[in-house]
Amino acid sequence: MLESEEAGERAETQAGRGQNLVYTLPHTTESIAEFLTPVLSRVDPAGGGTQVVVVTRSPETAIAVSETVLGIGGAATIEIVPVTGAARAARLFKARPVLAVAGTAEELGALVRASVLKLDSVRTVVLAWADDILDSGPEALAALEALLGELGEATRVIVARKVTPAVENLIERYARRSRRVPLAEVEVPVVAPDDYQLPHVKYVTIAGSARGASLRRLLDDLDPPSATIIARGGAALAEVRHILRTLGYEHNDDPIHASEGELKGDAHAVIYYRPPVTTAQLQAAALAKPVEVVVLAQPAEVAPLRELAGGRLIPIILHGPERRAQDREDAVREELRTVLMRGVPPREIIFLEPLLEGFDAVEIAAAALQLLDRERAQRRHAAEAATRSGAPVVDTSRATTSTRGGGEMTRLFMTIGTRDGVKTGDLMGAIAGEGGIAADRVGKIDLRESHSLVEVAASDAASVVARLNGSEIKGRRVVVRGERDREERDRAGSGRDGPERGGGRDRPRPPGRDRPPGRMDRGDAGRGPPRRSSGPPDRSRGGPPDRSSRGGPPDRSSRGGPPRGRDRS
Repeated sequence: MLESEEAGERAETQAGRGQNLVYTLPHTTESIAEFLTPVLSRVDPAGGGTQVVVVTRSPETAIAVSETVLGIGGAATIEIVPVTGAARAARLFKARPVLAVAGTAEELGALVRASVLKLDSVRTVVLAWADDILDSGPEALAALEALLGELGEATRVIVARKVTPAVENLIERYARRSRRVPLAEVEVPVVAPDDYQLPHVKYVTIAGSARGASLRRLLDDLDPPSATIIARGGAALAEVRHILRTLGYEHNDDPIHASEGELKGDAHAVIYYRPPVTTAQLQAAALAKPVEVVVLAQPAEVAPLRELAGGRLIPIILHGPERRAQDREDAVREELRTVLMRGVPPREIIFLEPLLEGFDAVEIAAAALQLLDRERAQRRHAAEAATRSGAPVVDTSRATTSTRGGGEMTRLFMTIGTRDGVKTGDLMGAIAGEGGIAADRVGKIDLRESHSLVEVAASDAASVVARLNGSEIKGRRVVVRGERDREERDRAGSGRDGPERGGGRDRPRPPGRDRPPGRMDRGDAGRGPPRRSSGPPDRSRGGPPDRSSRGGPPDRSSRGGPPRGRDRS
């Protein structure tokens, strides 16, 4: 009798006597069939109630357990209901009897607390796989302990890839005097040539229910000239062959074909429909010397696959939303790489240096990227909203332009200067922070006493004007506009005094705007008020009229004489 058959018979005999069992098995479909077949053979459909509870690490593993049970010969009448959501499962429990159930400890615990899942009828509880469940975190462990504590005398079946100290502790607490079931199959590794190593194995992370669709997408993305798809087990092999027939591959001699394990030496790619479970299987694929070795793996299957491959794993992301997201991330990384190669400006380093006291540099960079993504999203949404509403766009095309580093720069005018206590770093910070542009897109900053001239990339000028105009820098509200726009406003005469504020005494006065009588020129401010005479002013000099007359003709009768300074003779 073969060792695997002996192990199966011993497990079934022990399960029949209700003894606790511990399996050391890889995370595969064949393993699920091995430890669940004897458990399901004890289920009594006429007994009613839930008799088998399978605790898994994730809903995906629960679905894989359910799918495997449906394909087990002789136990097909026993259905294991996967609990992917407690609310949906509760309605199913109320609708009909559920003999077996699979799910995470958290979801199963929720059903117990809702009095939907009755544990008094449970005969066997299975932990598949215990080492994965223990690695799920403290919340999962607490839920598992609470569930096991309420199961009473139910038989425990513990399945693990490796019996770690944590698994041993679990066995000691909840499955004492358990029977250890040996591996059903031991493969002798293939002896590889000394000059040949295992290749870098690529893998695609999939959901168990979407394995077939993922295979089709993988073939479309890779487009291999030839490929052998390894599918162990009759159900998996039939599924792969059906997928290949739908794609036009009907025969075993087609360049892309399915196999239970046999490999052709000329295959461009070897694709594992389910992950290999032994080093010998992976080594056999390597000896065929394919260009690519790709594995379809669920998240829980990645860790054991990494152990088999010696850590030489490369993830593949298929085309779709995930691939588009990766392309965007690649573009951002390339943009950062370009800035780093140019040399990071020292101002940014000095600005960020205090944060290094409490945060890692990578964390600071991640936060900066988050701000950048948020800012870009806001700018994109604002532009889309302006396009939909037909709102006017700030025109900076008339601003003064220059070139810097091969790109066109636009000079902007800002109503803040050195007398306001502003420095170059303050303007740089405001433009980069409030204006939302990178520091390397800011050119020369010319600080004057009462205003500043700043060069920015022409494509960013409109955004900087829109964001900074009316904002506060050093406690002062700032007006920002294109330099040429400012010059034209000066020529038009804005009524604001001073060369930087839109006016000035050296600017020619427009026609028809002669100084009214009695108004003092700003240039005379330092000489004091004009001397007031006792009599009417000398009209020949064009002096101002007597203020006592309030603009009317002087009353000569009240003065009683000619004005001072005229010849009385």
